[in-house]
Amino acid sequence: MITATQDGSSQALRVLDALPFAVIGLSRREQVNFVNPAAETLLQRSSALVRGRPLTELLPEDSPLMDFIARVRREGGVMSARSIRIASPHIAPIDMDVTASPDGEDGGLVLTLMPVRQVQDESKNAEVNAFAHVARMLGHEVKNPLAGIVGAAQLLARQARDEQQPLLTLIREEGARITRIVDRFTAFETFFSPRARITNVHIVLDSVIDLAKASFGANTRFDLQFDPSLPEIEVDPDHLHEAALNLVKNAVEAASGANKPSRVSVATRYRAGFRFAGRDGPRARGALEISVTDNGPGVPEVSIARVFEPFFTTKAGGAGIGLAVVAEIMQAHGGFVVLDNSATGASLRLLFPIARQKGATK
Repeated sequence: MITATQDGSSQALRVLDALPFAVIGLSRREQVNFVNPAAETLLQRSSALVRGRPLTELLPEDSPLMDFIARVRREGGVMSARSIRIASPHIAPIDMDVTASPDGEDGGLVLTLMPVRQVQDESKNAEVNAFAHVARMLGHEVKNPLAGIVGAAQLLARQARDEQQPLLTLIREEGARITRIVDRFTAFETFFSPRARITNVHIVLDSVIDLAKASFGANTRFDLQFDPSLPEIEVDPDHLHEAALNLVKNAVEAASGANKPSRVSVATRYRAGFRFAGRDGPRARGALEISVTDNGPGVPEVSIARVFEPFFTTKAGGAGIGLAVVAEIMQAHGGFVVLDNSATGASLRLLFPIARQKGATK
């Protein structure tokens, strides 16, 4: 547990003090037991003044951060959320990206808070415009060979045997999905702009598993545990496909690195009474959960707090984009992603609100 007096912790505390983002250590009763200098600046209070005090004395009880902490306590594991508003009579409103990680076995919690970066000046706008130009060029170069691949699959389908048709259909459907994503990418439309519609998540997951079995997961055993009674929900099906595909691919890679047959479980279930809180609009009750679990070695402890950061990876040759994209997709849909980690495998859970909040993108 992070404390200022723990024996042998002076070196670790010096590292935390040097971090450019806020770190807050909480006890199981939500009392502050550690803040680094960046957190002192955020809270507008010195470490001596906040240590030992309940966090509710520093932030309003209805603060979105307190709702987030309550969710972490209910769900356990590592949880990340974007753009949480921090404000109080002493703190000017600021939106923060927050990650919560368990700290020790006594119920402690470590919060890391980083300001949301916003494009504000002309130089940043110029960078965005340059990126948009590159995106359009890249999209054009991708779509040309992709059209050829889809066209070839359509020609082959006319002469293919019956048992070959499912794979050719998969090629055509994936080609169409990639084309849609590229079109949105070249229009500089990020995952924060979902095009939601009523969707059966099991149809999307079946497509993801078919793709995995035909490619990177050919040697993996997939255990599917779907709840057929789940309702359809309003999500962007392409974004859901992308999020699930990233989780399944990560799980297959983790399981394949273990010295045993690789196995990945994909399950869905209903979470009754689950609450999603937003700064605006009503709170949704009830969640649809999608979990992807592998039998690999789990996430290294030193990496747990950073798994959702863009460009952070523990894999040789990895880009560190997949889980960051998943977190962005879940944030855009008013849900969140949770990591449950152990030495016998990791489980990542996507929680979507079943009652759609007002103001969501159609």
